Amino acid sequence: MTISIPLVMLAAAAGLDRLATPRQGVGVRAPLAAWGLGGTVVLWLWLLWLGLSARPLFAAVAALVTLGVFVTISRVKYAYLREPLVFSDLGFLMTLIRHPDLFYVDRRSAAGIGLAALMLIGVIAGWTWFEPRQFGALAQMGVLALALLVAAVLLAAAGSLAPMLARLAPSLLETPPEQFVARLGLSASLVAGFALWRRDGRVERGDLPVAPIAVNGRYRAVVMLQMESFADLRRYGVPLSLPNLERLRPRALAQGRLDVSCYGAYTHRSEVEMLTGVPFARQRMDRFDPYLRPERLASASLAGLLATAGWRTTFIHPHDARFFRRDRAIPRLGFARFIGEDAFQPADRYGPYVGDRALGRHIAREISAAAEAGEPLFLMSISMEAHDPYGPGRLPAIDEPVAQYAHHLANADAMLGLVTAALDTLTDRALLVFYGDHAPLLPGHAALAEDRATDYLVLECGWAAAKPKEGRAPSRRSPAEINALVRSALVAGRQDGAGSGAGAGAATASMRRSTIEK
Repeated sequence: MTISIPLVMLAAAAGLDRLATPRQGVGVRAPLAAWGLGGTVVLWLWLLWLGLSARPLFAAVAALVTLGVFVTISRVKYAYLREPLVFSDLGFLMTLIRHPDLFYVDRRSAAGIGLAALMLIGVIAGWTWFEPRQFGALAQMGVLALALLVAAVLLAAAGSLAPMLARLAPSLLETPPEQFVARLGLSASLVAGFALWRRDGRVERGDLPVAPIAVNGRYRAVVMLQMESFADLRRYGVPLSLPNLERLRPRALAQGRLDVSCYGAYTHRSEVEMLTGVPFARQRMDRFDPYLRPERLASASLAGLLATAGWRTTFIHPHDARFFRRDRAIPRLGFARFIGEDAFQPADRYGPYVGDRALGRHIAREISAAAEAGEPLFLMSISMEAHDPYGPGRLPAIDEPVAQYAHHLANADAMLGLVTAALDTLTDRALLVFYGDHAPLLPGHAALAEDRATDYLVLECGWAAAKPKEGRAPSRRSPAEINALVRSALVAGRQDGAGSGAGAGAATASMRRSTIEK
């Protein structure tokens, strides 16, 4: 009986494992080795539960339930983000505990999870009472030790297993997450993803964008504003007031739709691609969570590059710096300063997060301080105000999600106007990049999951900058292409900005600063 149980369990798990996304398996044929790897994972789960319970039938059911929990999580994630569970998601447990609201775990959800856990404990207790132990405590300890030893050996040898796993499907190193999981199945993809990630970390990268050797000195500031969930949804009939965006589009160096790699979450994927110029697919296994190993892309970071050239480098994110491990990643990407939520006051909040207007005022002060010191500034800001979820209780007297979103985007537009005014007033020439990190998870607008593009704007600002009345026609670009545009501007053109050093810049900024501070 003990031998037949795993065989029946494997047959059941094979079907369950392919349900990690609603679309998974459609038109996709998994390699035979992927089925074998997925079966190995399920057998290991059975061995682990057998070591914990000494009851073969209970262990089989527990292994299937464990797999079912992961499949359910994957399907829920897919329902929200159009992306299944990937190996790097397993590292978000502490983040989930710290910020359950950002994972849609409210009090009602938490209560439901707690009730389900209590029921499961009751079922486990009842089952272990009905099914007798099949072997003694010493043998049970041996089985548990074997399960843990197998896990430890596989974990240590993950990098060595990667070449075999890579042969399952060579293109997996650069495929989108949903294709990665669909090709291998959930169990195999979690193991293979980690193994390939470990192996990929040992390969030297020689394909990163070439860093500018000498900055031309033309620009006194480069400011990148990544706006939470910013998308001009007027194209979908959502009423929005974006006067600054409309006013500035005609003078843009580039503007249009931005092809981002995520929907509704994973904002750090957009910021890393914008910062480094490395396209999402070319980040290889780091693409799932680039801040797990930020040093892999550090040499391509504009922040590190400009810091080496003597620029002041500042990163602003008015939220928990530990989220996505930014507290560890951002310094490694070349930023000398990380300004987090502790730099803001409770009055700066608009809704649950620090408001964009307050963030814009802080950025203006940073621009002013750099101009006073006569130092060129590279600043990247990651906003928070428009972060979901939307619904009753978020904003006073506004319960309708679309109306809440419209208010948040109006504040984002005001921030754009404020920062542009600061650059126009306090610098002779500067570059401003304004863009949305991903489309919002907005109730009633599921079509955004299919067309994930947000909006972007690239401006040349400053009192000496050209301000054409008719801008470029809208163009569709990726964050990596915007990065390339900024790099080209930094290394090309006249050297006419080189003379605007500390003395001239500080004197002019001092005369103009009062306008911005008002």
